[in-house]
Amino acid sequence: MKKPIITLLCAMSLAISAPSLALTVKKGAPERYTVKKGDTLWGISGMYLNQPGQWPELWGMNKSQIKNPHLIYPGQVLVLTYDAQGRPRLGVEGANTAGGRGQSIKLRPGMHDVTGGYSIETLPMGLIRSFMEHPKVIPVEETNTAPQLVAGPDKRLLYSVGDRVYGDKQGESGRYLTYRITGPVIDPDTKEVLGQEVVYSGEVATLMSRNGGPKVQQTAAEAEQLGEGERYHQINGIMKAPATVAQPFEITKVVSEINEGDRLKYVPMGSHERFNFAPHNPQVEVKARVIRIFNGVSEAGQNQTILLNRGERDGLDRGTIISVYKNHKAVKRTEDGKTKYVVIPAEEIGQAMVYMTSDRIAYALLMNTTNETSTATWQVILAKIWKT
Repeated sequence: MKKPIITLLCAMSLAISAPSLALTVKKGAPERYTVKKGDTLWGISGMYLNQPGQWPELWGMNKSQIKNPHLIYPGQVLVLTYDAQGRPRLGVEGANTAGGRGQSIKLRPGMHDVTGGYSIETLPMGLIRSFMEHPKVIPVEETNTAPQLVAGPDKRLLYSVGDRVYGDKQGESGRYLTYRITGPVIDPDTKEVLGQEVVYSGEVATLMSRNGGPKVQQTAAEAEQLGEGERYHQINGIMKAPATVAQPFEITKVVSEINEGDRLKYVPMGSHERFNFAPHNPQVEVKARVIRIFNGVSEAGQNQTILLNRGERDGLDRGTIISVYKNHKAVKRTEDGKTKYVVIPAEEIGQAMVYMTSDRIAYALLMNTTNETSTATWQVILAKIWKT
């Protein structure tokens, strides 16, 4: 059965964009709140704001601080105050500036929760960690240049944990994911290839390698013909040809079959900071579509990841909040023997936050969806994108 496509459209293009809203705090929002382990920025912003995208304004952030937000830790006490103009501001108790960035924090005895120095996350990591560590769609530019497995033990085509295998080029030392391409992801509007959908087969780790044998003498003209990382290899006593030096790996994990030809994706050392970004409204209005609902379902509901056909080049970045709308529809009815239509307007059914982007695509987590969206198939969705 073919999966329905969820469509996201900029509200302005449909003349239903909302005016810029004044910063207001929810009724009943606490004047003081002690941050607990397990809290998220999304949860705290929802405690204080009807529009979580106004979080930077509540904290008095500038644009540069959105990507590198004030860090909030368990045990800190958040204090809600108002400035001389009556605008609400949220800050950390004991800090000299809103958000307390770069300031020493004085915590009350018994309230400090030792968490290894990690601040709270923006979103629940259990919902998005697998996508951030194992992207389901990889840019074409990356797959085209990715190293590939070219050989293993005993000329076998399928490899197991502990096997030594070889990549076709040298790269960074460390851990790599192995994957194969299942097909292109096509933009339904422009027909552009946005990336390659992939399936992961396992993990490998680099091993120490030698220099690949003695270098073969070459002329200046021959050297100019070599590509990056290439050197001449003596095939026999007469012929020599350009070659790269293989990188040896050890297979550390098998998810499915690891085959000759599988591509490799380098995994940099983990940084906790990549999970920290401020919820915010987009700086520009974006016209986009949802082109994938992950986890093999045709319906989308709360806490599911969707893939947009727009990315960094279109102004989307991590933390961007979009309001999701069900498309308007026309109801056909008969009156006095004549066919008439009644248009049911677009309705807001939830919000989503972008948490990972590349040049052409963005991953977003559906948040605060209504019960209807959890059970009903979305045919067409509208996203109102707030412009700050």
